[in-house]
Amino acid sequence: MMRRGTFLFGLSFALSLIIGAPAAKAACEPMTIYAAASTTEAVREIAAQFGIEEACAVTTVFAGSSTLARQIDQGAPAQLFLSANERWMDWLEARGHIAPQNRTSLLTNKLVLIVPKNEDLAPLYLGDPGSLKKRIGDGKLALANPDAVPAGIYAKEALQSLGHWGDVHQQIVTADSVRVALAWVERGEAAAAAVYRTDALISNKVSVAAEFPDTSYSPIAYPLAMLGRAPHPDTERFFAYLKSYEAAEIFAKYGFSRIEDVKEAVR
Repeated sequence: MMRRGTFLFGLSFALSLIIGAPAAKAACEPMTIYAAASTTEAVREIAAQFGIEEACAVTTVFAGSSTLARQIDQGAPAQLFLSANERWMDWLEARGHIAPQNRTSLLTNKLVLIVPKNEDLAPLYLGDPGSLKKRIGDGKLALANPDAVPAGIYAKEALQSLGHWGDVHQQIVTADSVRVALAWVERGEAAAAAVYRTDALISNKVSVAAEFPDTSYSPIAYPLAMLGRAPHPDTERFFAYLKSYEAAEIFAKYGFSRIEDVKEAVR
């Protein structure tokens, strides 16, 4: 009787452990985020942190927003897109890749003029006519493609607004992304480049010669969206994480500001 009782007690105890044990966490659906080149360091860090916290594999792909948007339109396997302007997000939405309720304006940035670090910096005020031409001389001015890439679009707008475009347009060399324009200045292949402030912050080979006035170009906005008509719940979790304060701290570390924080500050 004792042996039978001991066996029954052991069986009952084992069953109680199984019933009372928490269910194992379901495997996270792997996902891919396509993001503007200027967000590379920040998004990589956020994706890695989310992956640790949620046991989720997140693949990151970076390039100019125009390149990424076209790849998404052609069927690239992305679940999220972080663009450097609203134009390419609008384009994807118009083509049926995004539902309006699945996008939000997330970040903002500033536009600056950079030069190689070893130059003896003199004060440069972009509001003075001819100041940019005088600074670069016969050298090249690097821009992301002003016909398609957001950083280049903002830069062309600023140069035209400030009256510099006519002076320097023949010296402009265009890049597929803002990070390529940055690299050309780092290597001394361009005398200067118009890039985002966040790009200048990640390089120890360039200096900021001037900041373009905010009024000289359209407000910079980085919209974030989930792709497809019915996003997976895990995609929704990462979308929410990218909007969280944890992610905001990482974005801020790399020089980005959240649009909602900027709006709150001016109220």
